[in-house]
Amino acid sequence: PAFQFQAYPGGTGALIEKLWVGADGNPFESYPIAIPTWEGEVPTRPEEIAFLPVHRLSALIRDRHISPIDLTEIYLERIKRFDPVLLCAVTILEGRAREEAQQAEIDLQAGDWHGPLHGIPYGVKDLFSVTGAPTTWGSEDFQDQIIDEDAEVVIRLREAGAVLIAKLATGRFASGDNWYRGQTKNPWNPEQGSSGSSAGPASATAAGCVAFGIGTETQGSIVSPARRCGLSALRPTFGRISRYGGMVLSWSMDK
Repeated sequence: PAFQFQAYPGGTGALIEKLWVGADGNPFESYPIAIPTWEGEVPTRPEEIAFLPVHRLSALIRDRHISPIDLTEIYLERIKRFDPVLLCAVTILEGRAREEAQQAEIDLQAGDWHGPLHGIPYGVKDLFSVTGAPTTWGSEDFQDQIIDEDAEVVIRLREAGAVLIAKLATGRFASGDNWYRGQTKNPWNPEQGSSGSSAGPASATAAGCVAFGIGTETQGSIVSPARRCGLSALRPTFGRISRYGGMVLSWSMDK
């Protein structure tokens, strides 16, 4: 099942009579996600745009009300402004984000819309490897560790057109919300921690610093910070999404 996850409907497979056919030739069901046409006044204030749900951002991009480039700049500005308080980001990937946003815009101009995540800025928990960026696992002992390849989930999201803007904080070795810079904060009450261990994804998403975040869970590490920070979150079924390129805490429980 882990190899069937597609970040956009069908992935690189072919659609045959409502069944998507994977690279191995085996069919699996995958239903397209409908993104309604944008109706009404188009928001112009960055603060309003930053807190729109992903399906609304997707409509703005697809209907050409905002470019992936401009949307990425909104989130880059916000994460740089609020991270000193929230401690939600480990590495802000400005260069990569702008390159991916530019490619998303080029594809749109060519009439190639990859799907609901096309041009949507996101962050990934710093348990996952990303080419050219440290993978610290939240520990000062691994601040300089480079695993120079993209984790599978990062690859799939790039194929879907999503824009990676930051590696987000994790509690040290996927435990809690404390890491080598301090405690990641709850944006609703910065005197509180965000809970963890997907601390950065929860804090950054709740603060409008990313449109969505990718976390991990072994024993409550997605649902706990989501609850603390007032978010909706999806804890995937074990094995549904490939963990390749992520730190292992428990082979039998990591999700």
